[in-house]
Amino acid sequence: MKKKKVLLVTGVFPPGIGGMQSYYYHLCRSSKLDMTVLAPRYEGDAAFDAVPQSYKIIRGPFFKDEKVNPASWLNLLWYTWRTIRREKIEVTVYGYILIGFIGWLFNLLFGKEYVISTHGKDMMEFRHIFGLRFLTKIILRRATGILTNSEFTRKEVEKYGVDPHRIQLIYPGVEDIYVPEAKDPALVAKHGLEGKYVLMTVGRLVRRKGHDMVIRSLPEAAKHIPNLVYLIVGDGPERGRLEQLARECGVQDRVIFAGYVEGNDAAKKYYNLCDQFIMTSRLLEDKGDVEGFGIVYLEAASCRKAVIAGNSGGVGEAVLHEETGLLVDPESPEEIAASIVKLHQQPELREALAKAAYDRAKKSFRYKRLGEQFDTYLANVSRMSVMRAEDIAALKARLRL
Repeated sequence: MKKKKVLLVTGVFPPGIGGMQSYYYHLCRSSKLDMTVLAPRYEGDAAFDAVPQSYKIIRGPFFKDEKVNPASWLNLLWYTWRTIRREKIEVTVYGYILIGFIGWLFNLLFGKEYVISTHGKDMMEFRHIFGLRFLTKIILRRATGILTNSEFTRKEVEKYGVDPHRIQLIYPGVEDIYVPEAKDPALVAKHGLEGKYVLMTVGRLVRRKGHDMVIRSLPEAAKHIPNLVYLIVGDGPERGRLEQLARECGVQDRVIFAGYVEGNDAAKKYYNLCDQFIMTSRLLEDKGDVEGFGIVYLEAASCRKAVIAGNSGGVGEAVLHEETGLLVDPESPEEIAASIVKLHQQPELREALAKAAYDRAKKSFRYKRLGEQFDTYLANVSRMSVMRAEDIAALKARLRL
């Protein structure tokens, strides 16, 4: 049977680092469709692309990490059209709403079908800018289909007047490499963790992730946990401010900056160092910056770690409150501290949450399953554009999407 030819146009893809990069990489890798990826150039991409994959990748001199300019748009427009023609693409998936303008344009001029894949942030960051909000609206409404990474993102899409039956939720997954292991003695020695109760965050050092609120919670939490340390894995523009904040709070000796860690195997070793995983992500209204889901919560869960998470965006779908972890007010250092202390003082609860999170991650968030959902949706997306709403609902029920 002939495979459907699908093009993914994205501004984030490995060897770039991040949750969206991982999401798109694994969708392409696990898909059984005839996939082509159009992605920006990164340092080290030649070595990454040299590894044989089931999809074809084309790199171009355009936007990277969604940062665009007029020259980027022209390059992207040309590369997209050329790829559609050369590869005889049937459906194009745009991995960022605003670059979906190209899909809207090609649909208007040539009748080319397109699907938008959104992670929430690409909608939220422009919702206060009328022109871009209007552009988002027409792009979403004309799309043949829309993929979202969470119910939170789905609801944000519906606010633009999109028919709910054209929206498909496909949750992110977690890689099989993340498993529980004993603490790495070399890393314990490197960071001075012997005999310490380790709290840890993995992620870029940006405001949305809430590292600052965890640091503010440490003085109170440390009153009850004398051997408490906070291990921060990752790097980013907030590092200097966080180091200064730790000094101001008098906890500089408790905060350890591990820096950027490359590769999933190294990340797994760090997850297995901690006693609690914490990331108190929050919505930044002024920037429209939000956590659409949070793959790191699944990675920590796969290493059987209890999780504390900020109750914002789509995080409540990655972490179920008092079932697979604890959700807290991300703007309340007092509530964060209380949750840290609670899990420390109740090891039975900590273990129960960790086990439930582990079981859920292994059962419900595997990339093979997500690839199957993606393929089924893309295989039927053309039909969905002309079907009645009740027929679409029946089809989705039969396909168990």
